[in-house]
Amino acid sequence: MKVDLRWLMLCTVALGACEPPRAVPPNMPNAEERAQATRKQLRAFNAARFEQERHEVDSAAHVHAPQAVSLPGGMWLSLEEGDDGLFQSHPLEGDRVEWTWVARGLDGDTLTSGEQDFFVEKDALPLCFHEVAKAMPWRGQGRFWTTSTTAFGASGIPGKVPPFTSLEVSFSQRRPAFDLSWLNEVQQGEFAEEVWLAAFVEEAAPQAARLEGLAVWVDCIDCDLSVPDGGAVRLDILTIDAQSILEGERGRESAMEWSRGTPDQLVPALERALLSHPGAEVLTVWTTSEHAFQRKGVPAAGVRPRTPVRFDVQVSPVW
Repeated sequence: MKVDLRWLMLCTVALGACEPPRAVPPNMPNAEERAQATRKQLRAFNAARFEQERHEVDSAAHVHAPQAVSLPGGMWLSLEEGDDGLFQSHPLEGDRVEWTWVARGLDGDTLTSGEQDFFVEKDALPLCFHEVAKAMPWRGQGRFWTTSTTAFGASGIPGKVPPFTSLEVSFSQRRPAFDLSWLNEVQQGEFAEEVWLAAFVEEAAPQAARLEGLAVWVDCIDCDLSVPDGGAVRLDILTIDAQSILEGERGRESAMEWSRGTPDQLVPALERALLSHPGAEVLTVWTTSEHAFQRKGVPAAGVRPRTPVRFDVQVSPVW
């Protein structure tokens, strides 16, 4: 049978024309494009959230503390009680401070609290802690308002502070007297002995009473001794300077007899402490160097220059 090749080619072309069109895949974004779109949406969402939080924080601060000052990051700080003027500087990077704080939501509900001992701009804490610490005097208390961005952020504190929570934080700040670097500043004449000693006694012996007009504090542990004025007593004294206390060293022991009321036989701090506590049998006296061995100290006896001193005294009658 003879096949017409022209006819065969025509049929082939016709059959080819009847095939359905091939599917063309849609122009889908790749993984990087999807990630970029997600980041863009998050930035827009976070920017809007931040603006809302910032507006709420601004309003709360202006209502509760119109005198509050602004800090970086949208924070507001209200200093409610400062030092007595003896602190002339503020904490800097690397300085150590102690905080007692309470965090509340802007609705006033208490969320969490704590006590924090930290190094400014060094320790891993929310930014608000560091910025407020630098803006405060060494000793004081106040309140600040902060968005979640500079507080506990998107994570919050599980079970305590919800994510994305703006806060009102009440706090007190002080410089820890047991920080040896602060005492070193005192010894170098950069900081007042009296200020350091007041802070130290407040921490070490809050029950001690200050003698009027003197940088001398007395804790009379046993005050029932009966010795007439002019009566002789034996004084057993342990003398130790502040640096030795902080470094865990032992002081120097001495003993002497003293006729009660006889002037100029004791260093001024001891004389005033014993005269103001005539029944003292056991007492501890803290004093600046001025009322002990003067600023030069007694290095040979372990009392360094410009260093506060503690006297532990046992009083016994001499019959």
